[in-house]
Amino acid sequence: MDTIKSYKDLCSEIEIWKERLKTYEIQIEAIKKLAKLDGPKHITGIDYTQPYVDGTRQIGFEEALEMLHKIESHIYLHKEAIANMEKSKKKIEEEIKKLERLDKKVVYMRDIEGKTLKEIADELGYSEIYIKKISARNKRVY
Repeated sequence: MDTIKSYKDLCSEIEIWKERLKTYEIQIEAIKKLAKLDGPKHITGIDYTQPYVDGTRQIGFEEALEMLHKIESHIYLHKEAIANMEKSKKKIEEEIKKLERLDKKVVYMRDIEGKTLKEIADELGYSEIYIKKISARNKRVY
């Protein structure tokens, strides 16, 4: 069924977008640390026994603000896209609910819950052969 395939694809895509959103949030934290936007650290004395280390890079305030602005706009767009995909997911779930009663249960349990036909037959109280017939007339699309 195209509806079930669309539902599964959409669920996978939502998860991918959520992972990308997490990545952007991690980037914001990294930029804040590089720009030291959280303020100065605790001031301590200079330890002249330690070797001089010059490798810490701090990005400029303007550069950090520009980078943060770009990433925050990406985050906003991702949140909007995820919200729209969640709405589509709900619509597809409504379409699945419109299937005939037993057919709907079999398709839902088989394709979305991932149950075997034997498990479905046992749970619904029908013979496995009858559930196979119902499953066959509501073919799986991948």
